[in-house]
Amino acid sequence: MVRRLLLIHTGGTIGMVRDQASGILKPDLLYDSLTRFIPELTRLADIQIEIPFMLDSSDLGAEHWKTLAELIRDYRNRVEGVVISHGTDTLAYTASALSFMLANPPFPVILTGAQKPLSELRSDARGNLINAVELALSEIREVGILFDHRLMRGNRTVKSHINHFDAFSSPNYPLLARVGMDIEIYHRNLLPVPGGLFHILTAMDNAVAVYRLFPGCRTSHFRPADDVRAIVLVAFGAGNVSSKDPDLIDRVCQWHREGRLVVILSETGAGRLDPGLYESGARLLEAGAVHGGDMTFAASITKLMFLLGQYNDPISIRKGFLASLAGERSE
Repeated sequence: MVRRLLLIHTGGTIGMVRDQASGILKPDLLYDSLTRFIPELTRLADIQIEIPFMLDSSDLGAEHWKTLAELIRDYRNRVEGVVISHGTDTLAYTASALSFMLANPPFPVILTGAQKPLSELRSDARGNLINAVELALSEIREVGILFDHRLMRGNRTVKSHINHFDAFSSPNYPLLARVGMDIEIYHRNLLPVPGGLFHILTAMDNAVAVYRLFPGCRTSHFRPADDVRAIVLVAFGAGNVSSKDPDLIDRVCQWHREGRLVVILSETGAGRLDPGLYESGARLLEAGAVHGGDMTFAASITKLMFLLGQYNDPISIRKGFLASLAGERSE
């Protein structure tokens, strides 16, 4: 019996076609391309296609993530897996957001995209889609990103290259699966099978300000609007900041007194933060800041948006950020 799968197409390079006259890539509805370029997909699954919107991924935000979560909820009893085709630029943000919004998913939710459109001769879209469909019908019960034969936890993934086919990496967590001659699923790396009922939590609040430090920057310019509820400081290395800038410590103290969560992240893509390693970072922690551990930037931002949408009190937001909600950080 052919299994049922939901394919949600949101736009992006994977579904584009090249205009023969101008050479410019333009959106395609994907229906014809799937049938023409990957007819064998029908042997893998009975695929239901939904196109809730067709946008460049840089235009996506919380309202689109909510639409995706609601669509997955509506299909929960009709399919055995979900694949989302998505532009690569913000794919890691969508995957991270969905990992928090989908509580106890009953099947795999696999996001994928492509560096070259499905209609191109040397496209990576064909392999990515086939592999994503196969893994979406597996025993995995979490949100993942399939790219270049590797399945990564969605909220542990970053886009690490603009031009290469292996455009995504998981710097602080091992792969969930690898596709070669056979599909190898690394069960020890998977989240435990959820025991509760599947439900979605879609409230998000983007009242987050991000300030990136650089040598000699003037932190006196860090002036978040009154409605900002969380402030992210992107620091150096393990979470270090300049010890010659007492103004920053004073600002963090003030933000903390105002009930705003102050988060320290690192500009370095891999490794675990340890702001207490140096005096300046330790002073930020003493002033009330918390750090992102080994979370990615995308996971940290979407997690903050999620927590701000769920809670009003700063204590619950702080506690939630320091916990692992969907395998996004090491305990």
